[in-house]
Amino acid sequence: MIASPLGKVVPVGMVDVFRVYLASGRQIELSRDQEFRTVTGWIPLRELEIGQRLAIPRYIPESIHGTRLADAEIILLAHMIGDGSCVKRQPIRYASIDEENLAAVATAATHFGVTAIRDEYAAARCITLRLPAPYRLGHGKRNPIAAWLDELGLFGLRSYEKFVPKVIFDAGNDQVALFLRHLWATDGSVRWDEKGNQGRVYYGSTSRRLVDDVAILLLRIGVHGRIKRVRKKGYRDCWHLTIAGSQNQTQFLSVAGVHGARGEAARRVLAELLSLAPNVNVDTIPKEIWVRVREILASDGVSHRAFAAAMNIKFCGSTLWKHAASRSRLAKVAEFLDDDGIRVLATSDVFWDRVVDIVSAGTREVFTCPMLGANNLVVDGVVVRQGRHQGAVPQARNRAKCPGWPE
Repeated sequence: MIASPLGKVVPVGMVDVFRVYLASGRQIELSRDQEFRTVTGWIPLRELEIGQRLAIPRYIPESIHGTRLADAEIILLAHMIGDGSCVKRQPIRYASIDEENLAAVATAATHFGVTAIRDEYAAARCITLRLPAPYRLGHGKRNPIAAWLDELGLFGLRSYEKFVPKVIFDAGNDQVALFLRHLWATDGSVRWDEKGNQGRVYYGSTSRRLVDDVAILLLRIGVHGRIKRVRKKGYRDCWHLTIAGSQNQTQFLSVAGVHGARGEAARRVLAELLSLAPNVNVDTIPKEIWVRVREILASDGVSHRAFAAAMNIKFCGSTLWKHAASRSRLAKVAEFLDDDGIRVLATSDVFWDRVVDIVSAGTREVFTCPMLGANNLVVDGVVVRQGRHQGAVPQARNRAKCPGWPE
């Protein structure tokens, strides 16, 4: 992926739009002529079928407009988004039962000249920190933390309205990891499932926008997350961003980890994961790649039995061709066949997500928003080809170019 300038956004008119849901929880609204990338080539939405796998980013590089914030700002922002309250005409507050989190917020607040005041309420079963202004308010003076949150667009938001501000996306990967470490200390969960012999790692929020933002941030440190709606009668819908798979969890816990009391559970989970052999069953290459492999074998005069022997796998007729390939297995295939195209697929920064549903989103105003000098780009976390009908909403953020693709 590289950054590329956005061209002029031009309205196309009212067009029938469809919403595509992916297994990762991502969703995108586009016109029926828009094309997605599959492992065998581009396919328009009108020909898309449930079960097909589409390209999405597996990793997102740092922003070219990188900025560096004070660590105190990163830490305070993460905790305020998770467990903070900054409602208009009310004191700025932070609530937690974790003494390490309370200490982190109190220390970070001093960056703004604010001294936290501790309020303990037994009935609330938590401790609240008030973050008052260090001077008398009035005549245009505001609490410095309130003014800062307002500048970021977060002041006055309820929990279901919160999001990750742009300054975090512009930060370097080390500060993104720091943000995730402290955010996970608020509404995150890390535990070891003894019965299932696996880690359980997720972040929960009533804000779908916040969860989408965190999913993008995870890609900055090479971690893929899945989004799931959780419903409970009488409550707002909650969204869980789950980090599944031992390799995914190990990457998250090694690079970001979790601050505070949950950090102890995180260290235990990481130790358990490092003792297990990785089981790759999600980040795979679609089974259609075996068509290309069989073509090369036929061209080189290599039998399927000889190929199985070279790969050190049991020959089972056509069974091998019916399943997706792990990256490690495909890398071995690439070396055996000495094929650069397959080698690229085994090592690329592309994750192959699965289509789970396609529904009509009605007639919507559609725009075209070309990326200058680019053939394909990322819209709402999905790789799409530039076309006349770009999408229902112009949200293209990055150009995505996969090495080895024919374009």
